[in-house]
Amino acid sequence: MDQLPSTLCCPKCNTQLVPRSHNELHGVCSGTCTTCGHRIRFRAVVNEMERELQPNPVCSVTLLVNGRQYRVPDVDLEVTLNDWLKEQPNLKGTKHMCQEGGCGACIVALTRYDIRQKKEVTKAINSCLFPLVAADGCSVTTTEGIGSSRSGFHQIQERLAEHNGSQCGFCSPGMVMNMYSLLKANSKPTKKQIEESFDGNICRCTGYRAILDAMKSFAVDENPIDIEDTPLRQCNGDCRMCSHSSCCQEGVALNGMKADAPTIVRCLGGSSGMTRFKPSSVEDALALLDKYKDTGVHIVSGDTGKGVFKYEKPAAVVVDITGISDLTAVSSDGKVLTVGSAVSLSVLIAELEKYQQQDMPQGSRLTKLALHLKKIANVAVRNVGTWAGNLMLTHIHANFPSDVFTIMQAAGAQLNIANSSGSKRFSLPDFLHVDMTGQIIVSIVIPFDEPNEHFLTFKVMPRHSNAHAYVNAGFRLVTTTSSSKTVGKTVAIVYGGIGPFAIKATKTEQYLVGKYLSSHDTLKGALSVLSSELHPDSPPAAASAAYRKSLALSLFYKFYLSVLGSTASQRLWSAPSSLYRVVSSGAQQYSSDPSKYPLTQPMPKIAAKLQASGEAVYVNDMPIFPNEVHGAFITSTQANAKLVSMDTSAALSMPGVLCCIGAGDIPAGGVNNWRCLKYETGQLPEPLFATDFVGYAGQSLGMVIADTQAHADAAARAVTATYSPQGKPIVSIQDAIAANSFYPDTVKPLISGEGDPNDALKASKHVVSGEISSGYQYHFHMETQRCLTVPTDCGLDVYSSTQWMDYCQESVAQVLAVKKSSVNVTVKRIGGGFGGKIENSHLIAAGTSLAAYKLNRPVRVVANLDTNTQVVGVRPAFLARYQVGCDDSGKLNAIVMTVYCDVGITNDGYTGNIFLSRIDNAYYSPHWKVTIHPCKTHTPTSTFCRSPGSAPAIFAMESIMEHVAKSLGKSAEDVRIINLYQEGQVTPYKQPLTYCNISSLWSQLVKSCDYHVRREAVEAFNKANRWKKKGLSVVPLKFGIGWSGAPFSCIVSVFAGDGSVMVTTGGIEMGQGLVTKVVQVASSTLHVDIDLINTRPSNVLTAPNNSTTGGSVGSELCCAAVLSACRQLLEQMEPGRQQLPADATWQQVVVKCFGMGIDLQAKSWVDRSCTNVFNYNSYGVTCTEVILDVLTGEHQIIRTDMLYDCGESINPEVDVGQAEGAFVFGLGYWLSEHFIRDASTGQLLTKNTWEYKPPSAHDIPMDFRVSLLKNAPNPLGILRSKGGRDKRMNGLMDRDRGTDGQTRQTDGLMD
Repeated sequence: MDQLPSTLCCPKCNTQLVPRSHNELHGVCSGTCTTCGHRIRFRAVVNEMERELQPNPVCSVTLLVNGRQYRVPDVDLEVTLNDWLKEQPNLKGTKHMCQEGGCGACIVALTRYDIRQKKEVTKAINSCLFPLVAADGCSVTTTEGIGSSRSGFHQIQERLAEHNGSQCGFCSPGMVMNMYSLLKANSKPTKKQIEESFDGNICRCTGYRAILDAMKSFAVDENPIDIEDTPLRQCNGDCRMCSHSSCCQEGVALNGMKADAPTIVRCLGGSSGMTRFKPSSVEDALALLDKYKDTGVHIVSGDTGKGVFKYEKPAAVVVDITGISDLTAVSSDGKVLTVGSAVSLSVLIAELEKYQQQDMPQGSRLTKLALHLKKIANVAVRNVGTWAGNLMLTHIHANFPSDVFTIMQAAGAQLNIANSSGSKRFSLPDFLHVDMTGQIIVSIVIPFDEPNEHFLTFKVMPRHSNAHAYVNAGFRLVTTTSSSKTVGKTVAIVYGGIGPFAIKATKTEQYLVGKYLSSHDTLKGALSVLSSELHPDSPPAAASAAYRKSLALSLFYKFYLSVLGSTASQRLWSAPSSLYRVVSSGAQQYSSDPSKYPLTQPMPKIAAKLQASGEAVYVNDMPIFPNEVHGAFITSTQANAKLVSMDTSAALSMPGVLCCIGAGDIPAGGVNNWRCLKYETGQLPEPLFATDFVGYAGQSLGMVIADTQAHADAAARAVTATYSPQGKPIVSIQDAIAANSFYPDTVKPLISGEGDPNDALKASKHVVSGEISSGYQYHFHMETQRCLTVPTDCGLDVYSSTQWMDYCQESVAQVLAVKKSSVNVTVKRIGGGFGGKIENSHLIAAGTSLAAYKLNRPVRVVANLDTNTQVVGVRPAFLARYQVGCDDSGKLNAIVMTVYCDVGITNDGYTGNIFLSRIDNAYYSPHWKVTIHPCKTHTPTSTFCRSPGSAPAIFAMESIMEHVAKSLGKSAEDVRIINLYQEGQVTPYKQPLTYCNISSLWSQLVKSCDYHVRREAVEAFNKANRWKKKGLSVVPLKFGIGWSGAPFSCIVSVFAGDGSVMVTTGGIEMGQGLVTKVVQVASSTLHVDIDLINTRPSNVLTAPNNSTTGGSVGSELCCAAVLSACRQLLEQMEPGRQQLPADATWQQVVVKCFGMGIDLQAKSWVDRSCTNVFNYNSYGVTCTEVILDVLTGEHQIIRTDMLYDCGESINPEVDVGQAEGAFVFGLGYWLSEHFIRDASTGQLLTKNTWEYKPPSAHDIPMDFRVSLLKNAPNPLGILRSKGGRDKRMNGLMDRDRGTDGQTRQTDGLMD
């Protein structure tokens, strides 16, 4: 701008500064702040008219982190707070996964001065979206800052751990800091407020119940704490006792804007070439917009939009408006509410809710707006994101479904927009056509209710929180009376999600004016007119146009009935209301034997508190090695194509980029194949980097190596490739069937029974035929695929986030043509796996190791979410066509089934066999014939995913049971119970059931959950309600546990002197409690206290040739290995013990043995086989009740009861958590997680948190009850226990079938 004020602002105390003399000032100068003594550097600029001061662009940022002051020089304005935190020693606790604000792993507490409230406030923020430069002058608190193992854990960390709310632990720091921030803002929250605040934190392990229970323990009616009185460090507030002299400054902002702050423009320049201004007045902001209008200016406040549009090129000039007090103002004259554009969504919600608290009748519209605004994004995004930013996103991006726009237009709100010439008021539709160059939204004006007004908004989305809408809508109708009848006077009907922008149904609005609303003809006519003016578009990743149109009509119908109220038919009264979610609750029941402790002892995971405090180390938390660089994979954008050329020139010219690596860099003798063929019989090779043919979109083409992960990722996106398509990609089972694209049938058909199953089918009294399909599922492990490879004088040290060390070692060795013994693989823990890191992690490890080998320097790769979802495989889709023979009662006689499985670009060889071994679930049929055809598609090779093969198999079987029941006019439960396996029967894969208690479990659960009483209540509800339906379903489970081909080893070492014990196994800890159970077994067997036992990371030196940790057998077999080693160790120590009194302590025995030269270490190798397919079976039964909105498809899970036989559990608390987590994992598979690929390119369109929606904390059963079968030791298991807790996701099947087949029918709205 042409003129700037002749003032400076002290960056430390924010005092307005004026030089005592201008006479000698020119160029770069320095001075001292007279208030705080801080030295300041500035540039004095001589104007032709007069001498003025213009601040020199500041290139550094100063902030407090956990009470310690940091000054970051030469800051890159594109670096996020999370990027910077991860680079700091001892600040590794804050995680990241999506980098979109969609998972919550990165949440920290931010304290800064609020110029509207004139005080410091603390809020949860997504550090992955928050620019480091925006934290200038602020205080940041991470989980390390509130507690640790050395200084003492914070109560939040402790309670999360003690409630078993931390499994893999990767999400735990974000959970902790989200709760901490809430308590800083509200020290006495209600349970409902606490649950609502966890709308943006994803956990893939626990099922959320344990986490919510832990956090709700801080509720005002439970056991609240005063967060201000909770000591943060060991000094307990007395800094004389602590070396951290500034630790008690936590939560205090450095230089927040004071109430009497001067009008000054703060200018921040950075190494990226961008410039960021922070004006403190609207006039200064407009002057900046004018000055740089030709350069490109981006106005920001929360800057959360990059979570959706994260690859947009940043503007050269950024104007931060958070320091403009006029834009944070909120005022009301009793007729309208005026809200400034820098007001965050959270503050706007709070302001709107005041009218509900004040019980003001005219606030009805405002409180409904607040309710809808809570459905936008999540708390951490709403804390900094503004309503104006939401509107600007839809102004810039026509495809952005702005909820703010839809509901505010329906409410009749208007915008005040200013430029250097003045201010004008615009309607929201007119705003879309305003050229915003040089202009800024100043405020929104929201009118209060009119008399006789009806106002309602809707948002229908894939899950209950943190998701954009399929369709959103706002309706406003003002009525009047004519001839004693209600007629429409003023009407507003606005929809989002129908077209590129929100639309107004003007013809329907006009139609309703003057019409008698109680007339059926009026409703019928309105629906007809509305149908004629709704023309949904068809974006590739959106729900179908037909569904969205039907949904839009249904929402209008719901609103119309709400206007009619009690004058409508009583049977329709349930239509207008949305499904209401109560505060969730849970109950857990199990048996435990104190005489056997620590075995059977319910206890949290050993590392749970370390995970909550951020001290638990994952791959990317490891210290940065000298000379370390970062890598990112270059991925293809076209499937089924020849790779013609690849241009890396743009990438190589980008900042920080060192080189690109491809197949040509594989050393002589190495192979361009990351799959280990010795492990995968029939598996085709899969190239590390595609060189000629590109099989699928997302396939790796090479790598970019750069100085930071952000630079590597950006450069990888800059690489372009030219393709020669080889035809339309085959991206689904249906495509494959149509194209006859199959691999040879490597899986033998499952055939059982006397004679030909087809003959038995024909002889059956009833034959039911049908088709059922299940889709794909991405693992969504919170820790994406990562690897760090460090060259050493012995070879390569590989730190991989993998479930299978031996495979990783083999893969790296074969690519590099080195001895397997020169590749040392180490895994301490991984942040979730679910099968996704059994095979696919080795592509990442092989690429990382190739780069490290070539450059001879450490290389770290952290796959971003886009890469993680595209490069690696997922759960495969299945399609089953079946014929079922049965008698009048529904008893099965024969099942003939043809199954198609999408195995991807190579045949995995596993999934089909697993499917066949699970297809019977818990049901006996004398005749079976199941044939599987592996479909070859242009997608990544499918892989294991939680309950692989079994989840789709059991779904197919349960669908058959439902179909049979419906065909015979019977309840599904009646058909299920008569077909349950009985002890002594033989499965189709010829395994006799020597022990089978499924019928007993069924009876117990049906009784304990009051099934029959609830069934009658459900039927009564459904009869009384046309548009809300309830369903109640009971589903059994039989799941086989097989140990064959799964060897594990361990080493147990005892240390002379103190007698402490160290254990290491070949099993990988990924949240399932493997390490905890191992420690319990060691403690019990050696008869030593748990506190004496420590564990060490798994590695190939101590556990060579071990199996993958998966298939629900890892914990069990590692416990078996430890049990064997401990018994061996006791045998070795027996001579020493014999020479001591019977009451000798463990330490005395150890010292004696050491003195006798006895080896105090034992190694065990467990490789158990079985003559049958499985060693034993686990059984379970689940009953689930749901409520469905027939008009929209929305649902709530009212209650789930689960009874599970896991033998004599080694740790019931861990096993309950596994069962809950598996169940909720299944919720995502069946209800909210969908894969969509572009039909022409094969690109995955649901590759991020914007489109892919695993369940949130608001999707779990409102009443979640889990029981482990009591007094049921398993004589065939390890220490009488059973594996398979992971399989309870299969207990979800068909839980909403009880809605009597109701579907949404818009042509029946008048019924």
